[in-house]
Amino acid sequence: MKVLQGIRVLDLGAFITGPFAALLLAEMGADVIKVEWPGKGDKFRADEKGLYSPQFQAHNRDKRSITLDYSTPEGRDVLHALVRSADVLISNSRPGVMEKLGVDYGALRSVNPRLVYCAITGFGPDGPYAQRPAFDNVGQALSAG
Repeated sequence: MKVLQGIRVLDLGAFITGPFAALLLAEMGADVIKVEWPGKGDKFRADEKGLYSPQFQAHNRDKRSITLDYSTPEGRDVLHALVRSADVLISNSRPGVMEKLGVDYGALRSVNPRLVYCAITGFGPDGPYAQRPAFDNVGQALSAG
């Protein structure tokens, strides 16, 4: 038996940090559902040949996947249904994005008060760099000075 068996995680992340965090939980036995935008999906999903990219495969194995536009009222209703049965939600959007979509912690807490809401940002929720995108090379460049 794996240590996180019986735990459900919603992965609303893209690129690396959110999907990687969810992958670690999946490897420990959690049931991870990757939620992707219809017609777009995770930006790492396809490579130039239209196949699953190695990055996507590396960070999203052992997950189930659905497409859902939770910017619409209907999509939010479906997300709320998923949240009711979830233990953890992971996102890695810029600060303010989840609030704008109506799926921030404050909004989802009323749907599931026991939800662990993990919001990953590159530079934190506020401050001079909060709205900037952050990737590994950006962090390395900023720390080299």
